[in-house]
Amino acid sequence: MPHRALPWRRGAVGALIAALALLTAACGGGLAANSNASGEAYTELRTGKAGTAADAKVIEEIPASVRNAYAGFWHATRIGPNPYAGWKVPKAPWKFCYSSAYQGNTWRQEGLKVAQGIVADFDAKGLADGKLLASDANNNASLQATQITTMAQKGCDVILVMQPPTVGVCKAFQSAKDAGALVVVMQTGTDCTNVIQSDFGAYYAGQKSAQWLVQKIGDTNGTVVMCDGIPGVAAAEARQAGAADVFAKAGLKVDHITGQWTPSTVKSEMLRYLSTNQGALAGVWDGGVCAAAVTEALQQAGRELPWVTGFEGGCPWLASWKQTGKESFGFAASAGDGLVQAFRIALRMLAGQQPKYNTLLYPLAEIDSTNFDQYYKDGMTLNSACFAQPAGGGSVPDSYYDALFTGGNQPETFDAHLSDLPVK
Repeated sequence: MPHRALPWRRGAVGALIAALALLTAACGGGLAANSNASGEAYTELRTGKAGTAADAKVIEEIPASVRNAYAGFWHATRIGPNPYAGWKVPKAPWKFCYSSAYQGNTWRQEGLKVAQGIVADFDAKGLADGKLLASDANNNASLQATQITTMAQKGCDVILVMQPPTVGVCKAFQSAKDAGALVVVMQTGTDCTNVIQSDFGAYYAGQKSAQWLVQKIGDTNGTVVMCDGIPGVAAAEARQAGAADVFAKAGLKVDHITGQWTPSTVKSEMLRYLSTNQGALAGVWDGGVCAAAVTEALQQAGRELPWVTGFEGGCPWLASWKQTGKESFGFAASAGDGLVQAFRIALRMLAGQQPKYNTLLYPLAEIDSTNFDQYYKDGMTLNSACFAQPAGGGSVPDSYYDALFTGGNQPETFDAHLSDLPVK
């Protein structure tokens, strides 16, 4: 699940001014009235950095029912007012378009399949203007910007953007917005404030899996190894920060390996670590696609298997859990679920509802020993390329977003057929 982000920060004076501005605005109008030191009505993106008083004030203003997902939000995204407040809602049938930064892995391919299925159902109901128009930028920011601009020129009413680069496409987003298109960025943080963002709370997810590990470790002596993702990438840094804060509070010794979100790299890095660290391991925290590869490395090295968490719900992790019988904990963080949440947001806006903020975060569906049998399927192996889909059709029900929207009518509903995705 490649995400890319660059840290952005200002000086201490600017942060203090921003905090005072937020506090003042909160007394007379809430988060939507806030401005930072440069006069922008959005918080700052500070990947891998500590939160400020301004960030804390923003979290206080988030509705209590959804607040947990916004923990540590500044690592991955910016929050402020709805940039589509004056948007003229188009009438159905709508033209749906899909801009992907990269389609070269099965996670992305599953997401596209879900998007195509939803739009095909809408088309059959007369709610969509033909099939989904999709593009693949092959990790080229300039190409993706051009593709998005072209989509707007072709009359796309909704442009769903999967994991664009953090910077480099803001002008294209603005061109699409100026043309009347609703742009919804999915599954990544962005420095752009002219789009609607849909993502899971990465920091919160990192906290949750680390808390499970701490509980399982108990008074066991030993080191926790954090298997980190790609350095500097917002999604990786956010979940790592959440876990690190939990481990620090628990007083645990922590070492790190960098897995680059690539199983082969994870295994080689874990074997290298084990060759130079003979001490007891209390646990391994997974920052993404680490669990199965880490377990293989431990077995190859003849080491006792400690508690190992999962993260994104990959089928190899579930197959490894089944084979070893060693309990684990992770999430159903599929691209399919990412599309479900993005469509729910877009459909609410197409029904005239207004989001309270530009960024809409949700918690992931959790996978543990109580529901393992719901997620593990016969046929899953260590070489499978599939991902567990959240039970119930999504990580959160559509009603989760009630606290994040105002006005408008009831949105159209849909079945994403997540359970239909093949196990392979």
